Amino acid sequence: MISSKDRNEILDLVTRDSFAWDSSDADEFAAIFTDTAIMQFFVNGAQAPTTTLSGENAFRRAIAGRINRFDSIGLVTKHYMPNSIISPHDLNSAHVKTQAQITWQLMPDYPQPRPVQAGYYLSEVVRTEHGWQFSKRDVYLNGSVSIKEVYGGNA
Repeated sequence: MISSKDRNEILDLVTRDSFAWDSSDADEFAAIFTDTAIMQFFVNGAQAPTTTLSGENAFRRAIAGRINRFDSIGLVTKHYMPNSIISPHDLNSAHVKTQAQITWQLMPDYPQPRPVQAGYYLSEVVRTEHGWQFSKRDVYLNGSVSIKEVYGGNA
């Protein structure tokens, strides 16, 4: 069993991930992962990861790429992660399964949020000297990954 305090800290970690990505906060995004963490993306039923990130520099580069790609054209993303199941391994580690829905808004022309992806995140979290952090995060999403697919030639 984990304590209520630990449970809340793990749920905050999930929330910090969403806010760090959506706000392009490279420092916060890198801080939520251990030094040896791996994050893999499996998009639209892919059996092998379509993208793999490992290490602080990779997490920071992912945010830089996001800034170059999304922020430069006014694309606003929001990650909604309403439900998580936490399954403790022991007092210092747990498995977390989280539902996700992602919306996009292309500002200023298309401010109405559009759902573009849905799925779940499977994570391993560990207690560290910095608090709870992700040691592994596998992302399984289905939906649009192309801005032109969603907004046509307007993007």
